[in-house]
Amino acid sequence: MPAGVYIPRGYMLGYQGYPPLEEIGVMSEIRSQGWDIAPRPDGSAVAVCVQFGKLLGALARDLPIVHEHVVSELVRDDSGRVVGVVADGPGGATTTFEADLVVACDGVGSPVREMAGLEAKVEPLAEASLTWMCDEPGGVSFGMAYLSDGSHIGTLGWPEGSAGWRTCEKVGAEAALAPGLDAIKEMWVRLLPESEKGISGLTSMDQVRYSEPRLLSAPEWWRPGVVIIGDSAHFFGPETGVSSGIGLGDAHALAEAIRQNPNDPDAACESYVMWRQPVIRPYEAMDPGRQRMVLAGGQQATPEERWPPAG
Repeated sequence: MPAGVYIPRGYMLGYQGYPPLEEIGVMSEIRSQGWDIAPRPDGSAVAVCVQFGKLLGALARDLPIVHEHVVSELVRDDSGRVVGVVADGPGGATTTFEADLVVACDGVGSPVREMAGLEAKVEPLAEASLTWMCDEPGGVSFGMAYLSDGSHIGTLGWPEGSAGWRTCEKVGAEAALAPGLDAIKEMWVRLLPESEKGISGLTSMDQVRYSEPRLLSAPEWWRPGVVIIGDSAHFFGPETGVSSGIGLGDAHALAEAIRQNPNDPDAACESYVMWRQPVIRPYEAMDPGRQRMVLAGGQQATPEERWPPAG
């Protein structure tokens, strides 16, 4: 995107992402501009909810960012090793960037992962997701409740806005959104009373979205000259709530691996994998989206909890 442009939204920064932000000296700044989630007696917090753009701005400060470019090709030498990228810019111009190591963090649909020939295992969740977002600060940074079938409903708040999510049946967008705005707001407040102030700012169905999330894992994270991190390598269900923090942790671990192997990117990648697999693989294996845990006899949602409502 152009400099300074981003999709406005809240960002839940989990504790897994604190160390890299502390190391580069922006953690206090970010925390002061957001709302703590689950503050603890010692003054720390399990997470912080902050406007996404404020985190982007702090991370980009003093870095040579190249905006409005999209990687379209990996450059390889005669041995097949990746030695850079070709990026398409405004007006059809292309630029080649040379690199000892290409680090890709370009999302679940990662084009770079595909270009590198790295496999991705994608697993659809059993449930769909209904979400909303508005610019009304709700007064609570986080709230979540479990329903009788083990599914959940939640809200997220930051100084500039609020959002909410809930699991629902896979009925398609038309059926999920058919009950309308008033019904969605009434349901949310009834099942999660702490969301009332935030969802009061919801004024249009354009602010509501139905989706069918998927889990993603990559058996391998690198090829000579290119490594994938963050959502390009792993994506967890919304209930886990750790994807962004884990992604920042990936970057931190990779930076340390490169520092320890400054002249050998392959050795750096090998070290990175050795350090990060014991962190990432348990999250992938235990994601609640893979197997819902419910109380005995509580397999079905009550009529008051179901979405869309019966009939």
